[in-house]
Amino acid sequence: MWWLSAVPLWGWALAVGGIVLAVGVWWLWTLRTHRAAPTGPAWRSPALRASQAAVVPPEGPAEVTAPIRRVRAGRLPVPGLGRPMRGWQAAAALAAGLGLVAAGVVGWRVDAAQRAEQQQRDLDAAHDAAYPGILPRSGADLVHALVGAIATAHPERGCFFFAPQAGRDFAASVGADTCEHAIDVLSRQVPGGVRGGIAYQNATGAYVLDASATTDIGGGRKVVDACRVNVDPPTAGPSRFGVFTMQQIGGQGSQVVAFSKCP
Repeated sequence: MWWLSAVPLWGWALAVGGIVLAVGVWWLWTLRTHRAAPTGPAWRSPALRASQAAVVPPEGPAEVTAPIRRVRAGRLPVPGLGRPMRGWQAAAALAAGLGLVAAGVVGWRVDAAQRAEQQQRDLDAAHDAAYPGILPRSGADLVHALVGAIATAHPERGCFFFAPQAGRDFAASVGADTCEHAIDVLSRQVPGGVRGGIAYQNATGAYVLDASATTDIGGGRKVVDACRVNVDPPTAGPSRFGVFTMQQIGGQGSQVVAFSKCP
């Protein structure tokens, strides 16, 4: 019966409370439906005068009916136990059952909230562990991610690696209120629709940034000058983004923690 130990306390409270509540209802129903009905007086023989002799019919004396015993209300035998039961006992059982059920419901809700919090903590921990692995590792990776988001009009692909303040500064540089809105503004600068987006990605190529555009300033931090992105032909799409400060996380990718406009 090892599984019994796995039942939480609130589960036992609900189970026991339900049983006690059912017993209280049963006792209350018994008290209300099995009260003794009033009985009439027993049959009595008419009084005889001293001068009269009692006449016994041939068939024998008439049967004398004894009065039916009354059971005092509120003290009925408990069905199945044969013990007296009072009204306050049924009321106490009802109160105890309701209290246990209420405690079980509260415990269940508290347990559900705790499990939801734990699940959220697990999801946050999994996100924190996976997030550095999907961040850009170099300035070229950063620019390629921005170009890809702009070319395909998928802002979420170009904003997930921004810290909140850096994302707001990037948005403000193009007159937008959010990073996603900024990517949308830049996407409208790519001519030719879907084909233009493909041409824009091809125009950046592998050497999207010169080696001198990235400066390592120590502590896993580097500054990427993306004010002169190699776009050929230049009319294919935006070629000036700004200056990004990237901070490496967990020895893996880097997050954009600061941004400034091109001079």
